[in-house]
Amino acid sequence: MIMPSEALDTILKSVKTFGIEKVSVFDAQNRVVAKPIYSKLDLPPLDNSAMDGYALKHSDILKTPVKLKVKGTIKAGDSVDNLSIKDGECYRIMTGAFIPEGADCVVEFELTKEENGIVEILKEKKQHANIRFKGEDIKKGETIDFVGEKINPYRLSRIVSTGNIFVDVYKKPTVCVIATGDELNYPGDNDQNATIDSNSFFIRYILKELGIDASYLGIAKDSKDSLKKLLDYALNYDIIITTAGISFGDFDIVTNIEKEMNIEWAFKYVKQKPGKPFAFGKINNSFIFSFPGNPVSTAFCSFFYLIPALKKMLGYKKYKHIPIDAQLTKSMKKRNDRVHFNRVKVEFKDSNFYATPFETQGSNIIESIATCNGFCMVEGERIGEIAKGENVKVFLYDFESVFEN
Repeated sequence: MIMPSEALDTILKSVKTFGIEKVSVFDAQNRVVAKPIYSKLDLPPLDNSAMDGYALKHSDILKTPVKLKVKGTIKAGDSVDNLSIKDGECYRIMTGAFIPEGADCVVEFELTKEENGIVEILKEKKQHANIRFKGEDIKKGETIDFVGEKINPYRLSRIVSTGNIFVDVYKKPTVCVIATGDELNYPGDNDQNATIDSNSFFIRYILKELGIDASYLGIAKDSKDSLKKLLDYALNYDIIITTAGISFGDFDIVTNIEKEMNIEWAFKYVKQKPGKPFAFGKINNSFIFSFPGNPVSTAFCSFFYLIPALKKMLGYKKYKHIPIDAQLTKSMKKRNDRVHFNRVKVEFKDSNFYATPFETQGSNIIESIATCNGFCMVEGERIGEIAKGENVKVFLYDFESVFEN
């Protein structure tokens, strides 16, 4: 069996981006930038006021208090093309309004008294105080290097503010999901003798967080013809994801049909727990990820392998999961030489991370992934007790829950 790190590297070396397309800023959120962006504007376009106050000559307030004549009011958006001040003059000015010719300082209202068109400046300010200069934020033609970054609201604000309407982003791969097994039912069919196909919905929703709408092609029954029909249609997608049917049993139909469908596996089976029967390869021009049927195994393999692969395909500059160090609050036992990824609940207290193992690590216990927030990695060579108080590596899959308090 291949080791988890080798399996992940194999996948990441195999996948690449799917090209570039141009989208409008109205459709750009959560897309990944593919080319540098250039500012079309100076920002701000002209020197402007950072405060509500009075625009004046600094030389007039070297000695305070001093009285100046108020020539008028300038609000944000007003043209100042024909406005200027001379010695002893000033303008009332609002935040964001352009600075008139001759002014080199803004004194905030709190340091003044105005009456009958005359303002008394009570305290000196430094030259250029409360003035934001033309191009101070960004100059026309300067580069905004977001390549490989997701366009979140903060980056989108920067892009829009610089006059850009269109952005070059990486194309999304098309993805489909197929479940297998006679024992599976669709949600809503609550036959007590059947199992609801929760895996497919887990995968689809975890991909939605990456902005990918995966197509659900349904459940293939335990027959070659049933799966072949769905796989023939699935070849229209860039990525095919199957769940269950990947072991060596009589009714493991992914395995049984692999030669007939010309599936070329890069590997099949990984030395890990959960998720040993996990395979990755190609079928014609499509990548295929075949996950185990147990829900915890599918959840782990989706998190540890599929998400980094999709992030690389989407153009992310950083796509690998990075573990944190956490201290065990209870001991764990490990009985074999596979790499274990145990479910743990991580908490942050007193500037440290603490990991509490779920009481049972069965790969069928859906409660464990719903109530925990991380996978604690225990290397293959560790067998026996991992003691309370030891530091372990944890891959967080629900980062926000760690800091909910």
